[in-house]
Amino acid sequence: MDHPRIVVGIDFGTTYSSIAWATTSSPTHISLIAAWPSAGARTHHSTPSEISYHVSGSTSSYLWGYDIPSSQQRLKWFKLLLETDDEAARSAVPIPPGMKPTDVARDFLAALYHHAIQTLWRINSANVMRASKVDFVVTVPAVWTDAAKNRTRLAAEQAGIAGEHELQLLSEPEAAAIYSIKIQESAAIRVGDRIVVCDAGGGTVDLVSYSITSLHPVLRVSECCIGDGDFCGSTQIDRNFEQLLAYRMGAHYTRLRPEVRNRIVRNFEEVKCAFEDRPEKERFFVQIPTLDTVDEPGVRIRDGEFEITRQELRGLFDPVVNKIIQLVASQVELSCAGNRFRVNYLLLVGGFGESRYLYKRLQAWASIQGIETLQPRDAATAVVKGAVIRGLDVAMGAPSGSVVRLSRRNYGTPMSTPFIDGRHSETDAYLDPFTGAKMAKNQISWFIRRGDPLSDDTRVVRAFTRTFRKYQGPWVDTMVACELDPPPGTVVDDVKTICTIAADLADVKKSKYSRKWRYFRRFYVACYTLDLTVLSGEMRFELVFNGESYGFCRLDFDPVSGDVQVQRSGV
Repeated sequence: MDHPRIVVGIDFGTTYSSIAWATTSSPTHISLIAAWPSAGARTHHSTPSEISYHVSGSTSSYLWGYDIPSSQQRLKWFKLLLETDDEAARSAVPIPPGMKPTDVARDFLAALYHHAIQTLWRINSANVMRASKVDFVVTVPAVWTDAAKNRTRLAAEQAGIAGEHELQLLSEPEAAAIYSIKIQESAAIRVGDRIVVCDAGGGTVDLVSYSITSLHPVLRVSECCIGDGDFCGSTQIDRNFEQLLAYRMGAHYTRLRPEVRNRIVRNFEEVKCAFEDRPEKERFFVQIPTLDTVDEPGVRIRDGEFEITRQELRGLFDPVVNKIIQLVASQVELSCAGNRFRVNYLLLVGGFGESRYLYKRLQAWASIQGIETLQPRDAATAVVKGAVIRGLDVAMGAPSGSVVRLSRRNYGTPMSTPFIDGRHSETDAYLDPFTGAKMAKNQISWFIRRGDPLSDDTRVVRAFTRTFRKYQGPWVDTMVACELDPPPGTVVDDVKTICTIAADLADVKKSKYSRKWRYFRRFYVACYTLDLTVLSGEMRFELVFNGESYGFCRLDFDPVSGDVQVQRSGV
């Protein structure tokens, strides 16, 4: 008999993170974890994505979320470092010496994991917990690279979300769309409707467009066009506020301790979330610890409060909001496919998606286009609840392939092929040491094209051929990607290395390989396939030889230089 399952969703956000869960015995009842360490009697649907290591420099102990005292220094926005190598971003997040961004993410995810498990044991009986299998679904931005998504998986596994637990990664806008569409009134969204989902978070904004192909008995959607996104979340408004603060305060700002500056930005959070740009509300105030009144022209601090006008607040918001409107407009244009289709709804979700000002601006733009803007209830928790729904679908054996995605990149492998005069360059020519045939290296076999439809049950099979005298595996191939349309047939600057794929056939006896001879010397030929499945938040390669599976290949995303390392293998 199958064990009952508990599915836990984790929305690991840039500024805030949330956890929700449900059981396969009661799948329609999704519970948010609202009690957090040191939050007291207050309940919150999320906890700050912040961590503070010991002042001694030790990284073996740390505080997180609401546990961090207001006067203590903390790391925030570290999630963004899983994706970017930008020096400016790294300098803004001072990672402790000897640690990598994945280490910090591991520690924070470990805190979320232990809190989730402790909460489940407190709420459910011991008998229920001992009998249940706990699965986890962790969400990742769709705009992220495959390497960044893989770093998130590694951090989650190192945090303990592995072994006895099943772990899935799911793209944030897909999770939000699943939940938001399911909670709409039955008459609101119909089969054939086209919906643009804008998942606006703290760090990233993801855009994805769906056509509804089925609502009952199973929700089925297909992407209308390739999704888009950018790093233009609400943290950029915080940065704009810090710049305004530094400009207005001058020397007073430079004398503030870093932890005091952090407290001021956290105090600004209340003003930011409440801003609607109402004409009757012309002035806003942010508390400034350690300062009372500064009687200097332009500073405008009185009784410990920093004054911001409505116009100044618009100046903080508008560069970010204008960028989001541009992204939405581009996505709508692509979804309409040259006016052959019509977008019916714009769904605004995510933490920043709860902003009344962002909603007001997007609604004003969308109404001109004849598009209805929806800000679903619980917009900030749509991602984590959608993650639980997807995990329940998998745990309960729901049909796969309910979401058809369009590949955002071309994926392929560098290879060698028989040299053809007039097609291949002599600079790529070499002689195969086993067969003596003239070959051309630096060629690329593309197995997924940008815009190809993919779902969880899509398998892309690629055949590989290796010649050898003595097995010295595992054999390592490089996977590359680019966004050119059409993709080039050879390695060029726009083709970047994504990861390496290790195919290990050490358990195969030599007698199972084909044997050939050259110059009275025997060599072997191994023909195998790598079966690729591209899921919402990750990809997997299964190694198949002679019709038998040899498990999933090891994918190494780090370190990769971005320069393509060509393997001399035939495909």
